[in-house]
Order: sequence, then structure tokens, then C-alpha cells
Amino acid sequence: MEFNQDNRSFCTPVTVLDTVAEQLADVDLTLPDYCPDIEKILKCTLTPKIQSKSLSGGQLQVDGYCVVTVLYVESINKTIRCCEQSVNFSQSFSVKETPDNPVIVTKTKPEYINCRALSPRRLVMHGAFSLYAKVFSCNTTGIYSTADDDLEALNMTVRCADLKSFCQEQFNVCEEISVADKPPIETVLYSNVDVSITDTKAVTGKLMVNGEINLKMFYLSDVESGETGKIDYLLPFNQIIDCEGIDEDTINCVSCEVMSYDIRLKNDMLSEKPAVVLDIKLCVTEEGYIINDEEIVADAYSVHFASSPQFEQLRFQSEVTPVSESCMEKLSIKVDDGKISKVLDIYADVVSTDCQTTEDGVKVTGKINICMLALNEDNFPVFIERSSEYEHPINSAGECNMLKSLRVRAASLSFRLADDSTVEIRCELKITACAIKQETLKAVSDVEVFEDKPIVSDNCALTLYFAGSGESLWNIAKSHNTRLDMLLSENSVDDMVLDSSQMLLIPRV
Repeated sequence: MEFNQDNRSFCTPVTVLDTVAEQLADVDLTLPDYCPDIEKILKCTLTPKIQSKSLSGGQLQVDGYCVVTVLYVESINKTIRCCEQSVNFSQSFSVKETPDNPVIVTKTKPEYINCRALSPRRLVMHGAFSLYAKVFSCNTTGIYSTADDDLEALNMTVRCADLKSFCQEQFNVCEEISVADKPPIETVLYSNVDVSITDTKAVTGKLMVNGEINLKMFYLSDVESGETGKIDYLLPFNQIIDCEGIDEDTINCVSCEVMSYDIRLKNDMLSEKPAVVLDIKLCVTEEGYIINDEEIVADAYSVHFASSPQFEQLRFQSEVTPVSESCMEKLSIKVDDGKISKVLDIYADVVSTDCQTTEDGVKVTGKINICMLALNEDNFPVFIERSSEYEHPINSAGECNMLKSLRVRAASLSFRLADDSTVEIRCELKITACAIKQETLKAVSDVEVFEDKPIVSDNCALTLYFAGSGESLWNIAKSHNTRLDMLLSENSVDDMVLDSSQMLLIPRV
């Protein structure tokens, strides 16, 4: 005997692919003629950038390039210089099930970079980074009910988050940034671009996204003297994204990632100082949910024939909450050997992020890496790195037990010199995620009724049952093949679980 679906269903995101691949980056770098010889290597970095990602014919193709950068002290004026080289990469992943409208999430994580100087003008570098790839699709789950009068059904009402919209869009933002109030830019030493969502608004079929791009750049303003400058620029942006199924009532979890970016100097003959042109590729992902109360069948049986219910595991999300929180981390950097005469720049990288579910709720843990470029007592550039662990409970998660699209970034950083060898740092971390409550219930999908095995009623005129405290009225009705509503009515009982022992009259069907 089959149950009816009654055209009731809900959608949830499902992971089609979840994998990681290591990408190697080997560079044999010879300094160009305009770069002076290397006296000391300060820092070698590896920055992966994704240019494109596409899914076709069961293959996920990810293409990009990796920028290997060397920050060093040159041998003539003892100033800081920089040299970089790019290495292309291409990676394909097999996808067994190709969804119609896939959502592709990629992430890169530098693992290591080793640098060795073969001569004052030649470097050999060997590094690697991890390329994470996920492909998501929508999974539709039917909700069953019974309209058979001969079947008793235990209905249960559950809160269910129905995925109404799941979309993704890539777009470019190009902006010319004036640096008229800053020292002139001779050459860029290093840079970082970050993005955050400040506001979203949904209308029917459209999502309006407002955000900020944060450009941080450290540069050389005078090659001869070694004078440096910094730029910390906030660039607002807005984008309208087509999202089928979205409207004003959906709960929207929106994330935005930097795929790649390019910085170049624009020399204008009419201006004394060049402008900075930032070209950045962003990817916005949106999940839109509606919370509904759904009635599922938790158990069922026949009152006339022997029967056997068929169950399935019903996986759903009962709560969805966008998360946006911040925390302040305090730490200090102490120079083990020597003194600090001047701090040129300090920045922070979030190197690891993890989510843990405890009895008290959900918390985020990880590690940040603090990098400091300074001058010692001899005015010689030094580069110092320190790691620090962080931990933050997510107060806005409520009863949620899982975080999706978790992202932690260093939003701001301030410092002061406590003494000539110690720097005290305050770093603000911004945490964004989608908090969900994942639940699993056993639900009835069908009931096998054995019509050749009718239930033979006894000839007792009256059946009494002594029920103990905590017993379920449903289990009592099922074990005696009677109807639940008749059992409740005959005994004037309202609660499904008895709070005390009592004698029950078992009605005959």
C-alpha cells in the first residue's frame, strides 16, 4: 500500500563533489636588469589566483595562475625591493553526477614555499598550494502522507528550511584609485585585496548586493632613500544578481570570494603622481530559504491486517541563520635579537579556520599569522613572523549545530611599540557564515499490508490495560491494533505520553 506525496516536497543543497588537489609551483627566477643584486631575502610568498572555473561533460575545469614574490634587501642602498614571477596552473576533476545548475566553490591555500639563492641575481623557488573544489546541487525530497482510512498514522510537525534559490555569479570590478595625498609610488612591494558584504536586499528574482573591497598596498616611494608608503583603501561596490526563486521573504545566506586581482600603475602625464588601477574578479554565492512547518508520518500500522511500515532517513535543515560577528585578538611580538627603530608595516593572514560544536553551542577556532616589516637599530630591514591561535563562540547561531560558508578575515589591525623590542598588536577578526541546524528523522515512506493475515479480535467484552508512567499512547494503541483517537477519547486523555500510571480502557475497532 503506497503513501501519497500530495505534491509536498522540500529542497536542500547536496554536495556532488568535495575534493582537494595539490598544485606545485617551481620557479627559476633571474632578476631583471632594473633590479639590483640581492643581499638578504626577507620573505618569499606564493599567491594562487583563480581565473576561471566551469563544469561541462562530467569534468570540472579550474584554471589560474600562481604569483611567486620575493621581498629582499638590495646590496647597494640597503633598501627593500621586490621581484615576482607567475606560473600558470590548470586542474580538472571528474564529477560523476553533473547537475543542471551547479554551484562551484573553489578555495586555495598556500602550503609552503622554499627559496634558495644560487647567486645574487638568481633564485630557485619550490612551493605548493592546495586547490579545494566543491560542487553543489539541489536535492528534492518528497513528503509522504496517507489517505487510507484503514491505516493509523502518527503525524509529526517539523520546521523545515526549504531551499528556494541557489545561484552564483562571477563579475569584475575595475577602479582607478587616486593616490594624490600619498607619497609617489615607484614600485609595489606587496599587496592584498579582501572583500566583504555590507548589505543585501532581495526582490522577486533579483538579489541586490552591496559590499566593500579593501585594498592594502605597501610600496617603495623613493628607490634611492628607501622611503616607503602604504595605501589602505575601501572601495564600495554593488551588483544585481539574477536568482530564480528568491523574493522578499527568503532568508538569504550570501558569500563573496576574491578569485583573482591585478594591480597596475597608471602614469598620467597631467598628474604628478600615478594612479592605481585595481581589476578584481569576484564570485557571489547565494542560498535562499523559506522556513515552513511540514507534517511527516513518523509511524503507521493497519488496524485490520498485519502490516510492516517502510522507513527512510529524512535529512533536513530546521534553522538557517546568517552569521556576521567580530572578535578582537591581542598579542605581542618580541624581537629576540636586536631592537626595533621603526615599524614599516604590519599585516595579518588567517591561515586556518575550523568549526566545533560543543554543549554550549558553536565556536570558531583557528590560527592567524602576524607579519611585521621593520628597521632594526642599524636601520636595516628585518621581517618578523609570529603565529597566534584564536577562539570565538558564535553567539548568533542559537540552536544551530553547523556552520556553512565559514570565512574569517583580518579586518583591521593596530599596534604600538611597548618598548624598543616589543610590539603590541590588536587585530579585529570578522567572521561570516551560514549557521544551520541539521536534523535527521525516521519517516514512513510506505506500509506493506498483508491482507492474507487479518487481525483476529478476541471475544473479550472489555479489555483493560495498566499503563505505567512515561508510556506512549501511540505505542499502546499500536500494540492493541486500535485507533489512537478512540483510545484518547475513551480514556479522556489529552497528552500522548502518560505522566502517571493509570488503568486504560482499550476500545475495539
